[in-house]
Amino acid sequence: MKRMRLRLFAVSVAWLLGAAATSGAGLSVVESAWTGQPPVIDGLRNDWQGTVLTSWKKDGVAYAFRNDGEMLYILLVIQDPKYRSSIEATGVTLYLDAQGAKAKEYGILFKKIRLSPEEYIATLEKRGPVSEADKAGIRRKAGFYLYHHQVLDRKGRLVEAASEAQTRPAVFKFAPDGQAVVYEFAVSLVRGSDKAAGVGAGPGQTVAVGFAWGGETEAMRKAAAKRLREQANVANEELEGGEKPIIGSVGSGPSPKKYDFWTGLKLAVKSE
Repeated sequence: MKRMRLRLFAVSVAWLLGAAATSGAGLSVVESAWTGQPPVIDGLRNDWQGTVLTSWKKDGVAYAFRNDGEMLYILLVIQDPKYRSSIEATGVTLYLDAQGAKAKEYGILFKKIRLSPEEYIATLEKRGPVSEADKAGIRRKAGFYLYHHQVLDRKGRLVEAASEAQTRPAVFKFAPDGQAVVYEFAVSLVRGSDKAAGVGAGPGQTVAVGFAWGGETEAMRKAAAKRLREQANVANEELEGGEKPIIGSVGSGPSPKKYDFWTGLKLAVKSE
C-alpha cells in the first residue's frame, strides 16, 4: 500500500511538472490594457502616455501591451544604446505561444529591408494591380525601404507571411527617441494558419511572448570569412628576403551580442 501511494504521488508530481512546463511556469505575467482607440504604428510613443511599462535589464529595455478585440499592440523601448547591438541588421523577432510556454515554434520577424524598384513593384503586385504609369514613377527612384514581416516555422525557417481575408496584416515601425529607439508592433489576435501572422489567442487568455534581436547576421559571417581568406592569402606571400608579414586580426573582434527575453501576457477583456 505504501509503495502504491508513493507511485501515485510520483505520477502526480510528474503530471504537475509537465502541466507547469506547458503553461509557461516561471514566466512573470504582465497584463495588457484594453484600448478602444488603437495606437498609430509610427515608432512614436505619444499614443502610449499613461501606460505602465515593464522593465527588462535594469531599465535598459522596457515594454508594454495593449489589445482590443482584433489586434495586439506592442511597445518596445530600447533605452540603453548597448542593447541595440545589430538590431537594424537583424530586425526583431516576436515569438508567440498560445499555450503560455517558452517555445520558439512560431515567430514573426519584423525587419526594415531595402528594395530595388523592380522588387518594390513585385511586392506591390502581390497586393493588387500596379499601373504602368505608377511603375514608371517607381523606376525613377533609386530604391525603397519596406517595413517587412515574415513568419518563422517550427524549424526557425523564414516563410512569406500569408495574408488572411478576415484579419488585418501585421505592421511595425521604429524611430529614434533621444538616446532610445522605439518599436511599435500590431499583430492580429487571430491566426488561421502556421503561415499567417497572428497571436493565436483571444481576450482573457494568457500567452507567452518572446523578444529576440541582435547577434551576427549571415552577411556579417560572410564578411568575416572573406577577411580571414584575404589574411590567409597575404600570409602565404613571402616578402623580399623570405620573411613573412605579420598578420593581425584586422577587422576582427567580438561578434555583436544577441538579446532575448520572455514574458507571460494576459490579454485584456473589454469591461462592461
